[in-house]
Amino acid sequence: MERRELLCTAAVSLLAASGPRALTHRAVDRRAGVPLGSTSNLFRTQEALVGAVVDFLVQADYRGLGHLRRETPTSANDLATVLARFASAARTTGREHARARHALLVHASDAPSFAAVLAEGRLRLIAWGTDALRSIGATRPEEKSALIVGMIDGMISATVFLDLPIEESPLASAITAIITDH
Repeated sequence: MERRELLCTAAVSLLAASGPRALTHRAVDRRAGVPLGSTSNLFRTQEALVGAVVDFLVQADYRGLGHLRRETPTSANDLATVLARFASAARTTGREHARARHALLVHASDAPSFAAVLAEGRLRLIAWGTDALRSIGATRPEEKSALIVGMIDGMISATVFLDLPIEESPLASAITAIITDH
């Protein structure tokens, strides 16, 4: 595992377990099992560390979506099914990442620099969704992508924090209805 990935994995683990106040360079070093000072050598500021964590989480989302689709979706139903499976996976494999993302979101109201970095990560996911919607010929892809990302975020929060199941079929139907305007 690359040093950057090792440190980001440790940072995500800290955030998920103990919240944003636990996210210090020294704590990441300890969690990662690397010499003290390693995290600050790579990420000079708290903002740089948070930016790296957000980028790591967004890339993990891209990988998760890529793993769930065997080929590029060609219809609203195909895309909706992929997205519903992705949301459902948050209950198990994506739980720690969802908890870390939520910890950063809560802290963002007190830390404008966190908010800006998180907003950028969200915009990247919306852009991916916009491209996917455009590729299947959906109308108003930017608007629909933002709506779908928000809906999936809410579903992931409900499953991770309230332990509510995500029923993939109804979620896929709701996403398909948004995509097709029905």
